[in-house]
Amino acid sequence: MSRNKTFCPNCGSTEIEQHEASGASICVACGVVVEENAIVSSVEFSEGAGGTSSLIGQFVGPNGSKPFSRERLQRGGGYGFSRDSRETTLANGRRRIQDVASRMRLPNYFVDAAHRFFTVAVEKNFVQGRRTTHVVAACLYIACRQQQSQHMLIDFSDALQVNVYTLGTCFLKFRRLLGLKLKIVDPALYIYRFAAHLDLDEKANAVALTALRLVGRMKRDWIVAGRRPAGICAAALLIAARAHGFTKHHQDVTKILRVCGMTVHQRIKEFENTPSANLTLDQFISIDLETEADPPKYTSNRIREARAKAIQDNDIELLLSGKLDDPRDGAKSASKWRQTKNVTDKQKELHTLYNQLAKDMGGDDDVENAVDATTNNMNSSQQLLLQDDEAVKKSLDGKDVNEDNSLALALQDEGVLANIQYPIGNNGKALVLPNQATAEELQKSRHPEQAKLNLDEWKETMPASCMEEIESLFRDDEEVKQKEAIFNKMNKDYLEKLERKESERIATETLLKEKEIDDAAQAEEHARFITSKSQRHYLGKRRRDDKTVSFEDDGPTTEEALLATISSRKISRKINYDAMSALFDDTGTFSTDMLEDNEPEVVFDYEVV
Repeated sequence: MSRNKTFCPNCGSTEIEQHEASGASICVACGVVVEENAIVSSVEFSEGAGGTSSLIGQFVGPNGSKPFSRERLQRGGGYGFSRDSRETTLANGRRRIQDVASRMRLPNYFVDAAHRFFTVAVEKNFVQGRRTTHVVAACLYIACRQQQSQHMLIDFSDALQVNVYTLGTCFLKFRRLLGLKLKIVDPALYIYRFAAHLDLDEKANAVALTALRLVGRMKRDWIVAGRRPAGICAAALLIAARAHGFTKHHQDVTKILRVCGMTVHQRIKEFENTPSANLTLDQFISIDLETEADPPKYTSNRIREARAKAIQDNDIELLLSGKLDDPRDGAKSASKWRQTKNVTDKQKELHTLYNQLAKDMGGDDDVENAVDATTNNMNSSQQLLLQDDEAVKKSLDGKDVNEDNSLALALQDEGVLANIQYPIGNNGKALVLPNQATAEELQKSRHPEQAKLNLDEWKETMPASCMEEIESLFRDDEEVKQKEAIFNKMNKDYLEKLERKESERIATETLLKEKEIDDAAQAEEHARFITSKSQRHYLGKRRRDDKTVSFEDDGPTTEEALLATISSRKISRKINYDAMSALFDDTGTFSTDMLEDNEPEVVFDYEVV
């Protein structure tokens, strides 16, 4: 007999007995069957005619929503049980997961983890409208990411012959549905896997270790952040293979890791600009540099800002000196940013046409803004070149350039500035320096200022019939005081807690300020004591050296030992440095001025009777 919270609907008794054989719950007091045909976990069989046995009850699977039936037996076709459609979906999903896992050579615990994700996908109806193969691949890839295995999404794409972007879209949607936070893939996971395909023979392990060290160095130099792991792994393997004497090209690693050759070239260029690139192989293996390089994007943005600043300041020497060249570019392409394409006749005609349209439509602000926006879409360097051509023509009218050398140099400088392309920002427009404002920021706000309502004036404009109702909406000073008193009374504990916290905060701040003042005073006394003792020590040493009698070196004096102890320890508030300064005289020995025994002896004159 077991008692639970079930009540008998007839007598209200709580003494209910569970009959496991029949799955019924019976009231002990009145005998009423409270529950019947309950699901039980025990399995029983009954013996029929001819010695056959049959199962009592119906079987419900752990993931099923209804029991198995024997409709096929009743229809006369075959033997077996029919299952729920949900269980069928889960069974087919597990079978497909095992199939894909066998192709990828994944162990069984990956299959179990992926099947749990597939079960969640079925419960949330994520499989509806999608191919089961895509969902299975997404579940397996999530399991691989959690276990940090050496498999990439493109491996599942090859195994299933499905576009990798299709699998990536399904994976991202499923991860967003589950709210999973997966760790960023470490490029070091793929080093040993792809190093085995580079035909490195006996040095494969040494090349892999060097590549792992390169990946770690790239992490500290901010090259890995924001980059795909395949490109980092390809660059590290290529550099490591070349460092160990192997003749490897970009194609050797790009066809294995399936990345673009430009990506590998860019990663190598970024590593060349770090301090570690200047080390030899032995130095790189044995030395860990403490310095870290700036992120590549940060460096390129600072270079663009420096170029824009030099163009605005007309600093021709800095622009032509080569100091603003990007070190990641080669020797030939480093100076290309100072060169620009010539403006064609069609572009000149368009520029003239836009200017003429802007003049004709000068009265309409909206059309003018539209024309300006269209004109601004032109290349900034091309606009500067057009303006420079016009300025040169105006300057040459009626003047001889050979006669005025300063004018010729000025025109030459303007030509140089016109040929240099002004840096473009990430938004496709001219770069704006951090200490400058954009054109949008300089425009006045089109939104009207928020108006403030004067309550007294508003009441005067309202009809007299509504005044009584309006007055009832606002409280007078007396009602405000009453409400405040009620609030203070109801929240008395909370207000007292706030006052206590505020008083504690003020007391803590006061103690901290007093401590800071005390520490400053102690530091000043400590410095003064050290200075005075050093001077005394110097004078005492001079006097001892001047004496004619020489003594053997008996070690430091008492004052020197105490001075060394005080100097090596921290400042203490428990030391009176003024009193300590009076303990020694100029010779470094104890001073007897403060001792009571050194007082003059008093002689009393008395007679013995």
